[in-house]
Amino acid sequence: MMLLALLWSISAQAHLLNMTKVKVSIDEDGKIEAVIDADLTKASGGGEPYFQLSQSATNNSALPDIIVSLKAASVLRYETQALEWQVASISWPAAEYRDFVSGLAWPMTRITLISQLPTEFQQGELSFKFTGAFQFEEPIALSVVYLPTEQSLSRWLVRDQQSPRYTIQSGHASTLPAGQVISRWLDYIWAGVVHILPYGWDHVLFVVGLWLGAVSLRQLMLWVTAFTAAHCVTLGLATYGAIVVPGTIVEPLIAISIAWIAIENILVKPGNWPRFIWVFGFGLLHGVGFAQVLRDIGLPSSGFFGTLVSFNIGVELAQIFILVCLMWISRSWRHIPNSAARVKQFGSYGIAAIALVITAQRLLA
Repeated sequence: MMLLALLWSISAQAHLLNMTKVKVSIDEDGKIEAVIDADLTKASGGGEPYFQLSQSATNNSALPDIIVSLKAASVLRYETQALEWQVASISWPAAEYRDFVSGLAWPMTRITLISQLPTEFQQGELSFKFTGAFQFEEPIALSVVYLPTEQSLSRWLVRDQQSPRYTIQSGHASTLPAGQVISRWLDYIWAGVVHILPYGWDHVLFVVGLWLGAVSLRQLMLWVTAFTAAHCVTLGLATYGAIVVPGTIVEPLIAISIAWIAIENILVKPGNWPRFIWVFGFGLLHGVGFAQVLRDIGLPSSGFFGTLVSFNIGVELAQIFILVCLMWISRSWRHIPNSAARVKQFGSYGIAAIALVITAQRLLA
C-alpha cells in the first residue's frame, strides 16, 4: 500500500509540474489569441522523439503533424459555430537533450493560435473543449479574458471536458455586472478547491501530517490556524509581486516541510508552541507555491482582491473537508487498543518516505 501511495503521489506532482496551460485573450475587434504551453513528450512518443522534433521543426512552414493534431483537438465554439484556429507561432524548448529524456524535466513548447469572432459580433457565448484526439498533459489550466471589459474565466479541465460557457458582449464597459462578478468569484473558489483536491497532494500530505501529530482537537486547530494565517499572508504578497521566489527553490522546500513534520511525529512528541512556530514558517512557503498556481491559471486586471480572496476560500474549504474526513475515519478505530499510536507511526513513516522522494524529484528536475 505504501508503494502504491508513493507512486500515486509522484504521479500527482508530475501532473502539476507539466500541466498544460492555455491563456486566451479576446480584443475589441473579436480577435482571439490562445497561448498554449504544453509538454509534448507523451504526444511525441517519448523524450527522444520530442527532442528530435524540436531540433528539426525550425520553421513553421513545415508544420509538424503533432501541432496540427493539437490545433484540431483544441475545439472553440461561438454559439453553435465552430471557429477555426490558425497557428501564429511556435516556440520550441531551449533545453538540452538530457532534459528531454530524463523523466524529471518537462520541456514546454509554446504554441500561439489565433482565431476570429464573426464580423460585427454583439453578444454570444464561447465554449472550449480539449479533446482526446491529442495527448494533453492534465490538468489543462484554461484562462480566458475579454480585454475591453476585463471579463475573465479560469478553470482547470481534463480532456473531453466542456468548459463553462463564456459570455462576451461587444463594448468597452469598465465594470462587470454583479452576476458576472459573482460568477468570477465562484470560478476562483472552485480553482482553489481543485488545486488541493485532487491535484495538491503535497498540501494534503502536510495537513495529514499535522493531524497525525496532534493529541487533541484544540492542538490541531492551533496548528492549522498558524498554517492558514501564514499561507494567506504570502499568497497575497507573492501574487501582488511583493515576494518573488523561483519555483526551483520553493517547491523542494515545500516537500522538505512535509518530511520535517512527519519525521518530527516519529522522533518526538510535538509541543504546542514549538510546532506552531514551525508550521507558521512552513505555511509561508506553501503560500508562495499557491501564488504561482494562481498566476498560472490567470488573474484579471480588475477585481484582483476579490479573486485572491475567492481562491483562498477554495483552498480553505478543501482543507476543512480533508480534516472532517480524517476525524470521521478516526472514529472507526477508537475502540482498538493502541490503534492511534500505530496509525501515527506508520502514517508518519509513509508521509516521510513520499516527501523525501518528492524532494529528490524536485531537486533533480
